[in-house]
Amino acid sequence: MSLHANIKRLLSDSVIYGLSGVFTRFISVFLTPIYTRIYTPEDYGVIGILTNGYILLSILLVFSMDAATARWYFDTESKEQRKRVINTWIWFYLIFSLAVGVLLFVTAGFWQQQFLPESPDSILFIRLISLNLPLVVWSTVAINILRFELKAKKSVFLSLSQSLLLIFFNILFVVLLRMGLQGIYWAQLAGSLLVVPLSLFFIKEWVGYPKLFSKDLFPGMLKFAFPLMPATIGYWVINLSGVFFINEFLPQEKVGLYQIGISVASVSGLATTAFQQAWSPFAFSILNQPNAKQVFAFSLKVYVLLVGLFCMLIAVFAFEALVILTTEAYYGAALVASILTFNSFLMGLSTISGLGATVAKKTFPLGMINLVSAILLIGFNFALIPVLGIEGAALAVCFSQLIIPCYMFWKSHQYYAIPFPFLNSIFLVLLMVGTVTLSYLFKQENVWFNFVLKSGLVIFALVLMGWMNKTEVSRFFELVKKSRLVA
Repeated sequence: MSLHANIKRLLSDSVIYGLSGVFTRFISVFLTPIYTRIYTPEDYGVIGILTNGYILLSILLVFSMDAATARWYFDTESKEQRKRVINTWIWFYLIFSLAVGVLLFVTAGFWQQQFLPESPDSILFIRLISLNLPLVVWSTVAINILRFELKAKKSVFLSLSQSLLLIFFNILFVVLLRMGLQGIYWAQLAGSLLVVPLSLFFIKEWVGYPKLFSKDLFPGMLKFAFPLMPATIGYWVINLSGVFFINEFLPQEKVGLYQIGISVASVSGLATTAFQQAWSPFAFSILNQPNAKQVFAFSLKVYVLLVGLFCMLIAVFAFEALVILTTEAYYGAALVASILTFNSFLMGLSTISGLGATVAKKTFPLGMINLVSAILLIGFNFALIPVLGIEGAALAVCFSQLIIPCYMFWKSHQYYAIPFPFLNSIFLVLLMVGTVTLSYLFKQENVWFNFVLKSGLVIFALVLMGWMNKTEVSRFFELVKKSRLVA
């Protein structure tokens, strides 16, 4: 398959997964104006702690077996063997989730004392989360299986169904029934419960009895996944643990502002998550093609140009987004949102940088560097938060995240050398960061003048980026033109 055809397929899948991300992120964007008009920044602090704690549990329960399942799935063309691979993950994941859910339900009081205000409702929040853990197993597995099968549209449909159900129940429990903070967690539980039968419908031909759990495959898959656990835990520490450090150093309302910053920055995940979801199945499926390395190298430029531009726009106009979505009490989250937007960009970059190690089934370096990054983050948090506040927490995240792609590009090159265009990519990233920095340095009191100034900076950056990458831009439009002719 030609370079154009491969890049077209990567972009096509990214767009489809991006649509899924649009609706997933739409939950955050849609609910933010509702939440910020019902809940105080202190309430948002509680939401932030519970949300990020739940994400940590989800990461631990998956245990990186999704990555192992993907790698083993593409090692064979036999559907029967692939079914054994998938069921090995399903039954491990389900039993693990049930056990942790029961433990969390029983020990809810302990966790409430450690992290939340003393209230019977806080214990209820934790118990509702514990009930949700085994339910999300089925949607998580189903979405991954549909990705493995390259059925992007069905994967998007399932994600969209989850999103719409969550929005519906949030409006019902939070807005109409006025159930307070607990309404959020009843909404999550109800949405997860209803999406289970839909998930099972999509993967009914894959799910078998526990006897399909393979004792032969499991040790190898676990050996592949285990070194990734420091990476996944490190991912959480780097990207989401900030609320816990802020909770220790600053008033709880600052936790709420930081969480709002995360919500605005997560819009940049529309592009980064779409690319990440499309990348692994795409990369593994073309691995044996003669021009695979050329495609991978060109993919980095596509990522930096398109995804980087999207992230830059979110970062530049973060304050305007807060004005539209929230009340004045939350405007202080603008700079945090801008900084964390670039963290989303770096996360996607890490996906590309780890390709060589993944191809070689060498997962230890990725796990190790994520662990190192997480340790550095802890140090950065202690150093920066007392001095710079919530912006210090955001900078700590970006500084620690940056070392992951830098190291993994170097390490992966030893396993599977790819001629990535590093120098050009570095210049582009510096240009984007500089544009966002200037938008804050030249900030004016007049909202409309400020908007015009920012727009001018963005246009200047776009022109300079286009001039620096005339060949790539030309090839991109040629690809678009060919795509239209084929259609």
